[in-house]
Amino acid sequence: MAETGGRGLIVLHSSPLIRKAILDLFRGDPNVTVLGGCPHPTAVDALPGGRPDVALVEYEQWPEVRGNRSYWSGTRVILYSRDNAPRSVVECIRGGAAGFVHESCPPESIVKGLHDVLSGRSFWHLGADEPPQPAPDTGVWGTWKLSGREEEILGLLLRRRSNEEIAQELCLTQQTVKNYASRVFHKVGVSGRKELFRMLRPCG
Repeated sequence: MAETGGRGLIVLHSSPLIRKAILDLFRGDPNVTVLGGCPHPTAVDALPGGRPDVALVEYEQWPEVRGNRSYWSGTRVILYSRDNAPRSVVECIRGGAAGFVHESCPPESIVKGLHDVLSGRSFWHLGADEPPQPAPDTGVWGTWKLSGREEEILGLLLRRRSNEEIAQELCLTQQTVKNYASRVFHKVGVSGRKELFRMLRPCG
């Protein structure tokens, strides 16, 4: 039975343990109505409470969710993934996701991130505790140990925001944004925006 009182949340994940663990984080939260969880997009109609305001969706199920835009219109989607490769992250952003959560994200960060998304912001937790992985098709090693601010900057860079736009949005100086961006590029393993987007261009 759905809880009442806040913005509607569903968790779409094939693992019942993960569904329960995430939903339990929000039970009793006055700002979130737990609508329930389901293992597959075809099961969402059986959930009570209508369409969710926010959905935490298993990354592997993202293509099917994107393929049913009429149902998911108005729902902000956070992708939950075991894969934190740059190509996966940017695919989520290109597809219109409001956030990306690596499975290493601690519970308190998931709670904060979902509230950020409900407030109209984005949330990107790229797995800061994970060992570095080679970027797909490049052999370049990035270290995804980004600070919270660096994750925020990366999210905006991937949305093709200019340094000036990022500075205005985050109330920072352009020089500060430039410094953050340089650190992000270094950690991801690219020389700048052009190389980042070339690396993330879909293959085939």
